[in-house]
Amino acid sequence: MDNLQKTISISAPGKLLLFGEHAVVYGYPCIVSSVSDRLTVTIYESEKSGVEIQTPGVSDQRFIHAAIQEFEKRFSLKIDHCMLSTSSEFSSSFGFGSSSAVTVATMKALSLFTRKNLSQKELIDACHASVLSVQGVGSGFDVASSLYGGTILYEFGGKRIELLLMNLPGYSFVVGYTGEKADTVSIVKEVAEKREKYTEKVDRIFQAIGDIVLQAKTALEDGDATRLGILLNYNQEYLRDLGVSSEKLEILISVSKKAGALGAKLSGAGRGDCMIALVSNEKKSAVEDAIEKSGGTVMRVFLGVDGAKIASTDNQEELFIVVDKNDEVIGYRSRADCHSDKTLIHRSLDVVIFNDNGEILLQKRSMTKDTRPGYWGVSVGGHVSKGETYEDAAKREMKEELGVVLPVTTAEKFLFEYPHETEIDVVFTANSNGPFTPNTDEIDEVKFFSKNELSRKLLDPTFKLTELSYECLKRIKFL
Repeated sequence: MDNLQKTISISAPGKLLLFGEHAVVYGYPCIVSSVSDRLTVTIYESEKSGVEIQTPGVSDQRFIHAAIQEFEKRFSLKIDHCMLSTSSEFSSSFGFGSSSAVTVATMKALSLFTRKNLSQKELIDACHASVLSVQGVGSGFDVASSLYGGTILYEFGGKRIELLLMNLPGYSFVVGYTGEKADTVSIVKEVAEKREKYTEKVDRIFQAIGDIVLQAKTALEDGDATRLGILLNYNQEYLRDLGVSSEKLEILISVSKKAGALGAKLSGAGRGDCMIALVSNEKKSAVEDAIEKSGGTVMRVFLGVDGAKIASTDNQEELFIVVDKNDEVIGYRSRADCHSDKTLIHRSLDVVIFNDNGEILLQKRSMTKDTRPGYWGVSVGGHVSKGETYEDAAKREMKEELGVVLPVTTAEKFLFEYPHETEIDVVFTANSNGPFTPNTDEIDEVKFFSKNELSRKLLDPTFKLTELSYECLKRIKFL
């Protein structure tokens, strides 16, 4: 194989199920979100024949071997003369889906290492088959979450994968680990046996859980935190009826609600691993303290992060301007810090470029971006660095990203919260028909869209627009 990359690194996130446990195995939808803890697979070209695998701290290499075998069989390519190593930010004990994360990271790394251009559908099918060859059971939601990232509504085998906007400003999920490792495969098989024996009763439970998932989708997108908390509690009641809860889970769920959580439930197969609680920012510390005092461990992770992606080209030490909610400067912190701490409000900017036909220019973000790789965004986006004004940054970003500097007009300024960061964003508008010279380190493609064309595109779940871009276009009344 002469057409190999020398080295490739892919990281993939863990996952947490928000709604739909067990019912998803029988064709009902679930809602799953990626978590900020990630697992990285790196492949190096080697002079030695064969594949050397190094997994420090992890003895189970079955999913890596399964991914390699599935890749070779499915795409008729022999993997040879390379070394594969892993590193992980989370323990496999926590139920964050290390098996799916390592499978996805391995499969995507193999595709790039061999320059085999695979679609997301090809990747998810190959990864799901790999996991099934090891576990024998599984709906594929964990694989989809690691591959796509964000928060998605998922149906068995990838029949439906829909990216959801988690519109919950002022609220977040607290994750508590019980300290007890769950045996997912055994629990799934036990539920299957129960369904065979009590078919009508168990199917009613699955139907109810499926209905809850669809209601939760609406509540998430509407930002109805109160309703979402109620639905978490309903979902837990049905999981309790299935017999997959545990004493430790019930304790952590109970103390969370007593401390002010709007709702709480187990996450995953049950009988251990994690629980989740929806809390307001004001109650978060109280809920975390209650979990810790009851013998649980609070997992300090963010939800809805990027899916599998190549190592970033962004400078993580770049200094951003940190401000208060009134946009008054209070200090400076690195890109890495600002992108992992919601309390570090920092300045960002977006430029929306119109052509003479009233169409807007969108850019498709490079897969090497550290946030939302592969998503579409407005014409130009970026952050305000130390020593810059918003307009300075807009002109710099236009030059860096598109090779142009255009007069800009300020359109909007607003506070925007992601699950893992908070920005004050200024939206500028500009006019140009081009030509543009996109920076290929940051942009894969640029294209003008009319209002109608963009509205149609947004109905396609494979067309992903960044949350901030969606908000920008709503505020300037393009959407």
